[in-house]
Amino acid sequence: MPRPQRNDFAGAWHHVMNRAHKDVVLFADDQDREVFLATLADAMQRFDVELHGYCLMGNHYHLLLCSSAGQLSPAMQRFASRYTTRVNRRRGADGPVFRGRFASVPISCSGQLLTVSRYIHLNPVTAGLISSVDHWPWSSAAAYLGLANSPVWLETSEILQMFGTADLRRSYREFLVAGVDEATWRRYQEH
Repeated sequence: MPRPQRNDFAGAWHHVMNRAHKDVVLFADDQDREVFLATLADAMQRFDVELHGYCLMGNHYHLLLCSSAGQLSPAMQRFASRYTTRVNRRRGADGPVFRGRFASVPISCSGQLLTVSRYIHLNPVTAGLISSVDHWPWSSAAAYLGLANSPVWLETSEILQMFGTADLRRSYREFLVAGVDEATWRRYQEH
């Protein structure tokens, strides 16, 4: 039975995630994380997919993407293939790194977009790995909060401007502090 097609079109928003394959360590060290981000940025640029948020966890990742040209699947296929090749070469290994095809949850409204952004950035806090989003170096939260320079491949302005206040970063911080509701947490635990 063929896999269902993804609901992707020009301008579609997606919460994309995937996990490591079986006993594979997705990120053995910071160099793996750097390779991940560089490979991701390259694939997103090549297929005109905007990266609006990310969080790299130990055995999985979360991305907030806008598929400007409706090319999400080719972008993610290129990314996964390139990252797998690079990390396997680095480790002297072969075989799959990811559990399988990436999961993608379409985002249909601005309220859902904000909720997903908060969920992604609070993932390490909710998992009990840190006490404050400020302490996780492998997410886009620091760029959103003005604690780190935003890489050229990361888009933060569209979500920040949704707060419509003079101090967008402070408003976003307050939004994060409010936390993730139970229904949102349960929804993404299924993926």
